[in-house]
Amino acid sequence: MKKSIAILLFLPLLSSAQSLIGGNNIIKANLTAYALGNFGLTYERHIAPHLTLSLGVSKMPSRNLPFKNEIQNLSISSYIDYENTTVGNLTITPELRFYILGGMRGFYLAPYARYSSMNLYVPLKYSNSSSNTLNRKADFKGSITSMSGGLMIGTQHQLFKKVVIDIWIIGAHYGSAHGDINATYTPTDKNHPNSQVSQTERSSIQEGINSIQPSPFKVSGTVSQTTPTAKIIVDGPWAGIRALGINVGIRF
Repeated sequence: MKKSIAILLFLPLLSSAQSLIGGNNIIKANLTAYALGNFGLTYERHIAPHLTLSLGVSKMPSRNLPFKNEIQNLSISSYIDYENTTVGNLTITPELRFYILGGMRGFYLAPYARYSSMNLYVPLKYSNSSSNTLNRKADFKGSITSMSGGLMIGTQHQLFKKVVIDIWIIGAHYGSAHGDINATYTPTDKNHPNSQVSQTERSSIQEGINSIQPSPFKVSGTVSQTTPTAKIIVDGPWAGIRALGINVGIRF
């Protein structure tokens, strides 16, 4: 651990003694993201002695809810079927970098913007009888999109002739998010949509929607009185952290 810290401290000195070999472009892969099942690439272009522009794209395929037990322990809602909830994500991050030493090396400051689209599949349990037993599910599907801006500090250095390492030290972003999540369910009594059974189903789904209050997000939704459909709307602030990211790239 002490050796790793020492290497990181000496990297700026090494990079100041030599400039990166190659052209004005770098393609990088985020190794930290790969370890977490997220696949990301970044393209960086040198535009001035101390400035570069970059564009990063990352994709997380839909999978079971990360940190499921921790989220469930927060008791966001007892109506949500956490076991079968899935989430996926697409993120696009344009970035302007200012390198203190220049030459696409050493410490840098990076103001950035971030667009994110999170795909959600959330089964919501509900009751179809007066017993209030949650024995049926309405499958909600949709996405939450966010726009945010932030600032990151990092350091980039040459490892071999054309290989670079880019370390995200710490960064944070803040913005807003909006989502539309819709569901279609199958009423028990298809032939009598206005029967007491169907009304019980609708009431139970509405109770499930009303129970979802993941602070600081505002969640609202309605169940149609004429069709077996329901809708959830999500609005609120969006914040995130970029830290301890390790990227390896090729300069050309």
